[in-house]
Amino acid sequence: MKTHFPASILVLVSLLTLFQFGFSLDIVQRSCKLAAKRDPYVDYKLCVKSLRANPSSKDATFKDLVLISIEQSKANATAIGSEITGLLKGGGKWGKYSTSCLESCLEVYSEAVSDLKLGLVAVKMGDYETANTEVSAAMDAPLTCENGYNEKDGEVSPLTEKNGGFFQLTAISLAFISLCQ
Repeated sequence: MKTHFPASILVLVSLLTLFQFGFSLDIVQRSCKLAAKRDPYVDYKLCVKSLRANPSSKDATFKDLVLISIEQSKANATAIGSEITGLLKGGGKWGKYSTSCLESCLEVYSEAVSDLKLGLVAVKMGDYETANTEVSAAMDAPLTCENGYNEKDGEVSPLTEKNGGFFQLTAISLAFISLCQ
């Protein structure tokens, strides 16, 4: 005996299937949504945008996204270090105090790059506790850099925006690492 389904039910099932496949969140969106929900420092839109900037994220596993996020943080720290070097080579534009702050910022960003390299190795080995420690240490770089300028009235950091961006990227990495633990 043949069962006949009304056309409206078939259309509804078809639409629901299309909706599920057409509008479902991909791994980047799901991961960023979960990270942003668990960590107030994670900006969902920045998370999605930064991860999607890497073509490897399209077919990535969650562990791949963790590695991509740390790589992006490391690349950003390296770029900030290069920018600081350029500022220091700019000559007499900076006073003695500001030059000292820039030198300190360069040092902490150099350490951040090293910390992030160690964090990458730890994630690859499945040692998320060490990865958390290393990425947390790197996350201190922008705070330390800004604090140097804040210690003297009238000093303004030329790196405030860059520091904020790096902080956000490391927050994403940390949130992803915590989801692995």
